[in-house]
Amino acid sequence: MNQEMTFSLLTVLGKVNPTSVEATCELHNQTAGNPDGVAAAKYLGDMSHMTFMPTDYADSFSGDLLFLDIWNSIEGMQKFFSDEQVQGGANMMFASREAVLWNKLDSFLNYHFPSPTGYNDKIVGLVRGTVNSIEEAANIHNKANASQVKAARANGLLSHEFYGRLAAPGSPEALEVLGVDIWNSTEGMMKHYYSAEFQESGLYAMFNAKPKSSTWVHPRGTWVEW
Repeated sequence: MNQEMTFSLLTVLGKVNPTSVEATCELHNQTAGNPDGVAAAKYLGDMSHMTFMPTDYADSFSGDLLFLDIWNSIEGMQKFFSDEQVQGGANMMFASREAVLWNKLDSFLNYHFPSPTGYNDKIVGLVRGTVNSIEEAANIHNKANASQVKAARANGLLSHEFYGRLAAPGSPEALEVLGVDIWNSTEGMMKHYYSAEFQESGLYAMFNAKPKSSTWVHPRGTWVEW
């Protein structure tokens, strides 16, 4: 019997202890990028590990660091992060951090496009907030987003996905959602987000309070990723 494989998104967002991009990269590669740790993470189900800093990090280092990891085993993830060495490495890296596990919402319009040759940048746009219900939010989102997909693609959008926060066992449904856009152009991303068409699309009506939005880019340096 075939078992359905599911993938979960782990976001780790925090303030780092190092005081420069270079020092952060070096410490990351010594801890999260340690070859034995990487091998263990992959074995337990970590399919992808990507690092990001705010899009203006080169002008002003804030210490903000974002990890986006895709796991195919929640049990494997829990086993990995229960390891004392993994916890110790995270404590060395972060002065404070929040780790949240998300599952993709298939009822939301999601799409992926190939990146044209020569467009190799990966810029992330995030929006995070609470909704009254997942069903209501999906209906509002899908209607608003369908009218924007052509313009977004023309401006360099590669993928668009929405996730729901995974609630702890035995607790009520979590009504917090996370939108993740991947772009190949910072200029195109900002052009789209600040366009009158996007602002007037009604997309943010899906949230019951003002959501948090942010934009992220892969920082300079050679970071261990997979």
